[in-house]
Amino acid sequence: MEILKDLLPNFTDIFHIAFLVVIKYYGWVLFIFGLIYMLWRMYYVEIEHQYVNSQEWVFLNIKVPRENMVSTLAVEAIFSQMHALHVGKTFAERFIEGQIQLWYSLEIVSLGGKVSFLLRIPARMKDVVESAFYSHYPQAEISETTDYMENFHYDPDQPGEYDIFGSEWKLSDDDTIPIKTYKDFEHTSAEEKIIDPLANFFEGMAKIQPYELISFQIIIQPISDEEWKPRAERKVKELTGEQMPHQASFLGFLMIPFEWFAHFSYKETLFGEHGHGEKEENKPKNNWLSMTEMQKERVNLVEQKASKAGYKSKIRMLYIAPADKIDMTRKGLMCGLYRPLGSVMRNKLKPDVSTTWTGVDAVFSKTLEKPYLDWLLKNKKRKFIKGFKQRNIHIGLPKFILNSEELATLYHFPITTKTTTAPSAIEKTESKKSQPPANLPIAGGDSGF
Repeated sequence: MEILKDLLPNFTDIFHIAFLVVIKYYGWVLFIFGLIYMLWRMYYVEIEHQYVNSQEWVFLNIKVPRENMVSTLAVEAIFSQMHALHVGKTFAERFIEGQIQLWYSLEIVSLGGKVSFLLRIPARMKDVVESAFYSHYPQAEISETTDYMENFHYDPDQPGEYDIFGSEWKLSDDDTIPIKTYKDFEHTSAEEKIIDPLANFFEGMAKIQPYELISFQIIIQPISDEEWKPRAERKVKELTGEQMPHQASFLGFLMIPFEWFAHFSYKETLFGEHGHGEKEENKPKNNWLSMTEMQKERVNLVEQKASKAGYKSKIRMLYIAPADKIDMTRKGLMCGLYRPLGSVMRNKLKPDVSTTWTGVDAVFSKTLEKPYLDWLLKNKKRKFIKGFKQRNIHIGLPKFILNSEELATLYHFPITTKTTTAPSAIEKTESKKSQPPANLPIAGGDSGF
């Protein structure tokens, strides 16, 4: 009790000081700013939602050539051309009209074993996208189609005929570090110079049952160089041990009044001289000369990624089957898709098992936690299927950066070689197309026909 008596006056002083700060010394102004910010965010989200819904979107179905000997470099060039969707926005366009940067959705869908390549794009970009594909794949066929998810209605609160499993993907390291790309699977000295890193995945998708659906959705939003390449430059400096320039921070903003009143620097107090606890005298600019070859290679990889067009990206996978026939062993097929694209030196793509994964595990007791686990699972499924159907860029995990070379690795047509062919279940063109001969007679009014 004596201890409590000693502590209570201290608590009284604390509440008294808090009262003075909040009421007498205008601390309530912070609450006003907070309220204004929340109202502004509600307004901004609403006008952004209206802008996106006002856009016209189209779905394109791409039938791949029966024999595809074209290097994946062609797909990389296509994504470089599609980057033309990026348009700078003025202040009025962004914050008054709610205009945001639009995006594409690249989808590989297996419906009962029939594998299709689909695109959901803004209607105004249709000619640009079609010309980009036809310029590199003249034998392909592109046609408008409907949304395969349009008539699928799923509500976890009302168990129906179907059940789902899904998850988003994330990078294991900073997104300025690239994953393995198609160039790492090209061997000029081997008999088969090109190995398709997704060959096993295409084969697996072609072998699912007629009542199953597997879909991979890659949403890409073009981003300007200025929005992400400075981060890559800072990553290079970090990897080489170069002195990082001081940047404004929230902590520094909070410490401004204290530094002004008390005349002290929090950086010197907490970190020592120059904010890092050591003097800069005789310190080398960076550690490049003392770095190992593997460390240097990692730096080169970051610089190579930053040299190409970038996209903010979001990857989702979805599995649908009748509730009484759902086969959870399909998780292995889906989760193993991008495993060949990771390495020690590079980044890795992995399923997000903590947030968007439509599965839950008990912490202590599955029986005692069952009501909460059921609620959590339904909420996860509801949120995931909403984001998937809407191709929403805000629902789920934050977006990460992939460049055109990485996207070409994740979304490309199956490559055929002397010894390998694309699975027969993949939608292909029925026959080869060619340009008419230049001397072909053309019927006209004076020809007599």
